[in-house]
Amino acid sequence: MLLMKLKEPKMAKLTDTQLIVLSKAAARDDGLATIPEGLNKAAASKVGASLVTRKLMREVQSKPDMPVWREDEEGRGTSLIITREGREAIGIEDNDNDSSKDATTVKEGRRRAGQQPSSRHRSTTVDEPRSGSKQALIVKMLSRKAGATLEALVDATGWLPHTTRAALTGLRKRGYTVLLERQDGRPSLYRIAFSHDRKAA
Repeated sequence: MLLMKLKEPKMAKLTDTQLIVLSKAAARDDGLATIPEGLNKAAASKVGASLVTRKLMREVQSKPDMPVWREDEEGRGTSLIITREGREAIGIEDNDNDSSKDATTVKEGRRRAGQQPSSRHRSTTVDEPRSGSKQALIVKMLSRKAGATLEALVDATGWLPHTTRAALTGLRKRGYTVLLERQDGRPSLYRIAFSHDRKAA
């Protein structure tokens, strides 16, 4: 019982600000964190330190064109980059692993060799999320003919809207074609396009 109590602080829930920082970083190709609008330096430093301590982010020396999270007394910038644990904390799997890179290399090799896959083949080479994960649930909901609204996805996953949008971005990076259909006077619908959708487009 004592051991369980000692572990509880590590499993503490993320604050809204921490979720926003992680979600925005996960949505970026480089995984770098940007300071949310309206967050002052002191608060940003506290949020960043907490995420680094929990290994959800790691610090790297800032390079040109990289968003700077904080600066030291000599003006040297430090940036934060989301870790695999950070992606898992918001329910987004890290698809930048070695197997994904190998798959990308194979696809690029085929293209260089002149083997252009058909649209049907492309639709079957997506990097599917782990079965039972929240991303798999989103894929199931978006695969329905009627699609799903952002509100429905938020309700089903328990995520914030920022996190849900980041998950949709993650699905696009996995190879899914996620369509956004705007409706007059009603919430917009998200759904995954299949081969017949692309032919009709």
